[in-house]
Amino acid sequence: MKRFLISIIVFVTLLPAMAQEEKKVSVNIYGFVRNDFYYDSRRSLASAAGLFYLIPLDRNLNELGEDLNAIPSSRMLSAASRFGLNVKGPDVWGATTSAKIEGDFDGFSSNHTSNTMFRIRQAWTKLSWEKVDLLAGHTWHPMFGEVIPTVMSLATGSPFQPFNRSPQVRVDYKMNAFKTYLSAIYQSQYLSPGPLGSSPEYLKDGILPELYLGFDYSKNGWIAGVGANFMHLRPRTIGLKEAEINGEPKIINTKVSDNISSLSFNAFLQYTNDKFAIKAKSIYGQNMGHLLLFGGYGISKINDNGSYEYTNLNNSTSWLNITYGTKYQAGLFLGYSKNLGSSKELVVNLDPNKPNIFTFGPSNLDQVYRISPQVSYNVKHWSFGIEYEMTTVSYGTLDFKDGKVKDTHDVTNNRIVGVMTYFF
Repeated sequence: MKRFLISIIVFVTLLPAMAQEEKKVSVNIYGFVRNDFYYDSRRSLASAAGLFYLIPLDRNLNELGEDLNAIPSSRMLSAASRFGLNVKGPDVWGATTSAKIEGDFDGFSSNHTSNTMFRIRQAWTKLSWEKVDLLAGHTWHPMFGEVIPTVMSLATGSPFQPFNRSPQVRVDYKMNAFKTYLSAIYQSQYLSPGPLGSSPEYLKDGILPELYLGFDYSKNGWIAGVGANFMHLRPRTIGLKEAEINGEPKIINTKVSDNISSLSFNAFLQYTNDKFAIKAKSIYGQNMGHLLLFGGYGISKINDNGSYEYTNLNNSTSWLNITYGTKYQAGLFLGYSKNLGSSKELVVNLDPNKPNIFTFGPSNLDQVYRISPQVSYNVKHWSFGIEYEMTTVSYGTLDFKDGKVKDTHDVTNNRIVGVMTYFF
């Protein structure tokens, strides 16, 4: 009984301190309920039940010359609705602490006609000192960046703007208006293409994480920056080669060390004031499929030991976005992407069941451009907007000598998007 009373006294004595410590943890709930309507003039490459729009599909002509992909469609969904928690906690090692967990309903579903699976968008923790931030968790790829277009479409400017959230460790070093940052990134939801389709295994087997080094300047409404990205993949670990077994020639499985390294660079600029904003980004890169940018890599040589050599498919993409207004806002988005080909000759594909080119999107794509105006009405907690997207793709025939596309023809889709959002 005496020990019990002592325990009660100790608990009551410590309770104010515990309560005070508990008050240092704050949780802020945020999110929105979003309703999207869209109309397309033809079949297109898109995800999230069509909400995440990319490009129109190529012509699919029958014997009568009819384009079987020239079929209009429309749909309305609320799957882009979002929910999140921002958490701030007590100091640790002289650093302020914070965390975020965020999800939406755009996850994968076994039913291709429905996309209502809850998924994690972000889940990270961060330690912040006076000049250094240390973040670990699932968040935006640094090439997505702080400069992003203001558009209605859920795709946020893809396939011209990089789009990717991945597990990573990121260190930011702040020097007044300047900031430099380094990220080590692995793949989870946004994956590189390869012989097994889109998979995290290629980066995983390559051992090294994807690495990004960036430099930003931010002051008086201006943001400017540059960055470089390095990625090393191991597309295959097992190959085939001819060997003599018990005096007889056989084709056997053999361990191989196929690998491909890629470099990408980006530069961006933004100026904003109370009502006006102008933003731009330009990217030159190799094998950027995991960023939902077109391109990839291909086989350049087949060796006698069963291994392959590879060459990157190069791509450049740029966008410009201008908006004006607050309550009543008008905007314009312009995007352009170009296939720059490969630095080495590609191996000609002889077996359709064993492709030798691994890309995000079609491999016979030469260039893409988009013109997209929008208007919106914005008041407290509410936003109503409508956007028109004209996206044109030049499709053609892939030239295996240089990875470029020739004998092109244009295909255009006209998309209308209407969005109504309630924020909380």
